[in-house]
Amino acid sequence: MRKNVIFTFMSMLVLVCVSNAYAETITIEKSLLDNILQRQETLEKKIELLEQMPEQKNEKSVVSTTDNKYLQEDVEEMSSRLNSIETQSILNKITIGGEFRLRMDNYGYNRYVDPLTGQLSDPNMDEIWSNRLRLNLKGKITENLIFHGRLAYFKLWGDSNFPTSATDMTNPSIPDAEGDIHVERAYIDYFVPGTPLSFTFGRLPTNEGPPNELRDNTTRKSTWPKLMIDGETDGIITNLSLEKWTGLKKSIFRLAYAKVFQNYSEYTGIDLDDSRAAVAAFEMEVPGVKDSMVWISYAKLFALPALTQSSIPASFPFTVESTPEDAGDLELYNFHLQFNNIRNSGLDWFGSFAYADFSTGSQGTVFSNPAGYQVGLFSDNLSGNLGENRDGHAFYTGLRYKFSIDALKNPSIGFEYNHGSKYWTGLLSSGSGDLINKLGVNGDAYELYYIQPIDKKHMFCRAGIVYMDYNHYNPMLVYGSQQESDMSITNMYFLVDVKF
Repeated sequence: MRKNVIFTFMSMLVLVCVSNAYAETITIEKSLLDNILQRQETLEKKIELLEQMPEQKNEKSVVSTTDNKYLQEDVEEMSSRLNSIETQSILNKITIGGEFRLRMDNYGYNRYVDPLTGQLSDPNMDEIWSNRLRLNLKGKITENLIFHGRLAYFKLWGDSNFPTSATDMTNPSIPDAEGDIHVERAYIDYFVPGTPLSFTFGRLPTNEGPPNELRDNTTRKSTWPKLMIDGETDGIITNLSLEKWTGLKKSIFRLAYAKVFQNYSEYTGIDLDDSRAAVAAFEMEVPGVKDSMVWISYAKLFALPALTQSSIPASFPFTVESTPEDAGDLELYNFHLQFNNIRNSGLDWFGSFAYADFSTGSQGTVFSNPAGYQVGLFSDNLSGNLGENRDGHAFYTGLRYKFSIDALKNPSIGFEYNHGSKYWTGLLSSGSGDLINKLGVNGDAYELYYIQPIDKKHMFCRAGIVYMDYNHYNPMLVYGSQQESDMSITNMYFLVDVKF
């Protein structure tokens, strides 16, 4: 009887593990499954043989003992094999990939104004080497519940005196002084069963969006266009697929809510309002044009954080006396149009436009030097414009052409241009992965690059040059008056990307 129980239990365990494996769409090697089923058949025959043997009282049967020994060995072997199936079932729910980048940059500044001394200088930074490692995680919890994560390590070679005062917007592009692992993304996608509705919540995929995949020689890695936002954001997104209702391919309407700043501690002595963001966006494929997208969005940022002492670099000789509850509001409009591989020609093109409208607060951050000096969003009281509303715009366009040269693994050449007006801000687009914020220029920026694949799927090199010509420059980003500038920056770089 005991043997029957053991056999029944083992048979059920086999069926459960195998059925679970198939339910999770996990591939089991045919040889392994055949071996398990053959072992099961052998066990069944041995148990039937044992049941037919006469019971012997008060004496040990040599044959029974031997068969029991073999039976135990078979049970242990089968248990080991079933454990391997269970382990494989768990591991197959988690996908781990990675990206490693080696990069070398040269930076040359022309007519740079030192914010401390006001003096002109032409500093150069030669041979800046860096490493960046990313680990991409994906866990399929159920058919409707998926986890996504990305851990990042970004560090300049050796020790350096590079400033590391990073924010959520700049974290992806600022090297860490110690080279610590940083969580760039950690979010859940939940697809409501039987509906076109889904939710995304956590540390959202809001950096390196379209058209960044062109120069990075990869697929689309973010929901939001790069000119709209290129940084880290924590929030919730509601996604509604409209394809079945409208007939428009890849048409999706999104609503998003995020916290830009949370004032959770009353011991700092600074009482700032929480900063919130609300976004409405619509995207679709251009009708009749494959591998295209059009994006339209509106965002409202409430109660932007005012300038505080902690947000000013330690080298700046400013002392804050008082800070208002917020600096004002921002409305941001975005439009993005992109065509990939136009008519199978190898040519890609994109165009982006953004308009920003600032509602500046009537009170600014007050400094002690000079006495009573107040600073707001693109304004200050010394210029007599504190509290005046500002608006700015930017456009960003470019193309990439892939050569049909099999001997060179189909290399690509690309060109990009972007322009920012006097009151355009690159504050939301500063997570570009570069040490300079090209899309934040108040002037014009040009980039020419060449991509050479080494391994078609896993490795490529990119060499490029970026030239940024400023009309205005503000070392305090969006705070204080915009100063006229004829500064320029030239960045020559070379990088190697490896994906695994």
